[in-house]
Amino acid sequence: MKNDTLIVIPVRMASKRLPGKPLIEINGKAMVAHVWERARLSRSGDVIVACCDKEVKDYLKKNNIPFVMTKKKLNSGTDRVYEAVYVSSKKNYYKYIINLQGDIPDISPNSIKKLVSIIKKKSVRMATLVSKIKDSKSVNDKNIVKAVIAKNSELNKALYFSRAPIPYNAKEAFEHIGIYAYKIDTLKNFVNLKIGKLEITESLEQLRALENGIEIIVGKVSKAPYSIDTIEDLKFFLKRVNK
Repeated sequence: MKNDTLIVIPVRMASKRLPGKPLIEINGKAMVAHVWERARLSRSGDVIVACCDKEVKDYLKKNNIPFVMTKKKLNSGTDRVYEAVYVSSKKNYYKYIINLQGDIPDISPNSIKKLVSIIKKKSVRMATLVSKIKDSKSVNDKNIVKAVIAKNSELNKALYFSRAPIPYNAKEAFEHIGIYAYKIDTLKNFVNLKIGKLEITESLEQLRALENGIEIIVGKVSKAPYSIDTIEDLKFFLKRVNK
């Protein structure tokens, strides 16, 4: 029986804030390998890396990690995921696609599993994860994306995402985690939509979905993975890991 779920990890070496990010070594292993292993441990579907750089390709080949080469110049990680899906779908038929960002090396396999269970619900077209923010200082951190969620239904629904501390004066805030799930038709629809004003303003591509009436269902997990976006993030993460 063919697997109906594909987990794609989009990576590129040309990160503006942390160049060479996918191959940064953490405990003797490249960051991309850590993310791939976590995805495999979730046992939620096939797992591939979508890359566009020879260095990454060589590393993945050497370590027997499945990958797909994509164009270098693409608008977003989601576009890279879609291109990888298109190549992979020539051999396999996938109904559900997981976009797992390559800079969260401590993502919990159980979190991935939870997201997959949400996207497989009939009424869900797109889904993501959040975690309750425990440190009040993080609410004002622009690198930590906050999500506003509606709680008046069986499933939690995202109303908005922002780098600003929202909702105003709230007793609790939720951090968005860099992982998305799509039904295959929704992903195709999403990448063909025009980039909207909110997406440009906040620099958050998930707002394109909300601007175009695509509902994003939200799963809550107890702990957010640590996202490595800058050299400071990396130093903090390595210090924590070494402890």
